[in-house]
Amino acid sequence: MDVYTNAPKDTYVTGITNFFLMPTDSGGILAIAVPKKTADYITSAYTILMILIFMIGWNLILAIIMAFWPTRGDPNRRSVLIALWNSGESMNAMTLMVSYCKRVIFYMIMAKRNEVSSDPDSNRAQSHSAVAGKGLKTDSSITGLTNKGAPLIREKPNGTPDGYFDSTPKCGVSNLLWGLLFVFIALSMSVGNVVAGILVPAQLSMGNVAPAAKHAIFYPDIRFYARDDDNGARFAKLDSFKVPSALRALGVIDSSAATVRKRVNLDRRTASGSVGLNYDYNVTGVDMGLLSDPKLKLLVKGSCRIDDTWFLNSTDEGDTYRFFGGNETFEVKYQPEVDLPPMVNFQINLDFGETSNISYAMIVNTAGFYSYTPSDDPWYMTGKTTNGSILHQVLRRRPVLSCWEAKTWHLNGKEVDGTKLNRLPGLKMHTFWADEVCSNEFFIPLVIRVGRAAGPSALKSASYAPGPSFVLDAGSSAVLDDLERLVLASWVSGRNVLRDTTTYPSGEMVNLALGSEKAGPTGSSVDFVLQSGDVVTLSVRVLIAVPAILLFLFIIKKTLVCVLQDFEFGQGPILSGEKDNRAALLATQLYRGLDQRISSRNWKHAESLVPFAYPSEIEISYQLPRGELDEKLEGRVTQRRASAGDK
Repeated sequence: MDVYTNAPKDTYVTGITNFFLMPTDSGGILAIAVPKKTADYITSAYTILMILIFMIGWNLILAIIMAFWPTRGDPNRRSVLIALWNSGESMNAMTLMVSYCKRVIFYMIMAKRNEVSSDPDSNRAQSHSAVAGKGLKTDSSITGLTNKGAPLIREKPNGTPDGYFDSTPKCGVSNLLWGLLFVFIALSMSVGNVVAGILVPAQLSMGNVAPAAKHAIFYPDIRFYARDDDNGARFAKLDSFKVPSALRALGVIDSSAATVRKRVNLDRRTASGSVGLNYDYNVTGVDMGLLSDPKLKLLVKGSCRIDDTWFLNSTDEGDTYRFFGGNETFEVKYQPEVDLPPMVNFQINLDFGETSNISYAMIVNTAGFYSYTPSDDPWYMTGKTTNGSILHQVLRRRPVLSCWEAKTWHLNGKEVDGTKLNRLPGLKMHTFWADEVCSNEFFIPLVIRVGRAAGPSALKSASYAPGPSFVLDAGSSAVLDDLERLVLASWVSGRNVLRDTTTYPSGEMVNLALGSEKAGPTGSSVDFVLQSGDVVTLSVRVLIAVPAILLFLFIIKKTLVCVLQDFEFGQGPILSGEKDNRAALLATQLYRGLDQRISSRNWKHAESLVPFAYPSEIEISYQLPRGELDEKLEGRVTQRRASAGDK
């Protein structure tokens, strides 16, 4: 849930060394909390790491293809190998392989329409035309184009070609299947790179929580301040420090009621003249931010209905009610002068024993308030008035809401009554939170706790009745709207029970959380997390896994490259004198090899990524003489010594 108010920065702990188990529905996940700006830098860095992972992964795939893919001297397969090695990245490789597959398919279609010549010489000429050119002869009398005198192509005595481009091209189904496989691999790497770039940052950032700081915890000594030997002064102080949290809960409902409503089941009863509301909800350990017991669950169930049998009598001063069939009565003042805001009063049936099933009543003091609009709602029913400017006034004898509520705690299939949390089997929560905080905060229905602390703000109708006149809009007000608002706020208050201990105004009150073993284990943080938009929770698993995967792939790639340099895996050298295809198939090396065969230039660093040609004063070259274009077209190469005027 993202319904929260940002916690002050001094109430939580952040840093890459402060590990904690972030509570989730499936259990705790090891995490750290860092400031939002730091999280942006970390997320950007990990996005770059993901790019490097797929870059190294693609190079590793290319090395495996180079080592084990059987080219069998087929120039088409060798051209594919060169294209893959020089593709740079998987998306470009996929484009190249799609083009290759289209060529193979085109050939297969054309082969069915035309008869392929069986003449070996014709086939050989077709095979080598791309290498030799139209006018380049391949007879054995021609000296080679390499400085070693080795021909690019030569013929064996029986007439079959020999050398480095000596195989008849293959264009069958086998090549098509290999091409489609490479398309699939390249596409998978490209899609994987995009998907990982989206999912990994999302998995890295898990929320906006940080462990609460131990020094920020405050909780009063309820038993001390609940004593009545000082005419209720301490009890009034105890009620006052609950007001901010109650108003925050109601504020959440006024701004995010639809979000909270998804967690609370509300069933209105308005049939046959009966008005009531059944409600139930659960507050989980994850909702409360519990680190120790994220699977803990508090189930709350309650019901309210309008009951006019509790009315006793009415006088000019007010209406009197009798509760729970006893002798205790309560008087609601009539408001003819409208000098107080509309409020709701709560009465609890104290005869509930040791269970959490508590009966309570809600009485509203709207009788006598003026209204701009008429209403027939039980709490806001109006009649005519003699006031000249305002025609409607809420009638007397407003009925009571008779309610009950029960709570149970659940953990790992076990359950106990709402008053016996410390007896729940398997509970890991520190005794301070179980025996003191939860036992006191959930003792009475949270609807009562929020309504009492909120005072005049408890009724939704009061929000639209500003002082000093407090004239109501009775036509837009309803008892069930007020009750729903309090029930929804009680869910928010329940999930914030632990978090509120970092926001209570302590004043001069005694802090029950003080002490070496209070509020949880020793250390800078305690057993729950706070929510704040100023922090980001990062998964330690992802923080470790991404660099580990990158390092693993880098080691595998380096190892395979070293092995390929020392051993042959059935993939012989494609170019003459080149054992290491990894370097030989680079576009720079292909250029060097061709230039060296034609010009006999003095190239150095032949096995590096970028070879280098050193100039020399005297250089024996096998190059085309200037001005002899006709000889070139006839396929004849003249050997001469380089002159000073050559460029």
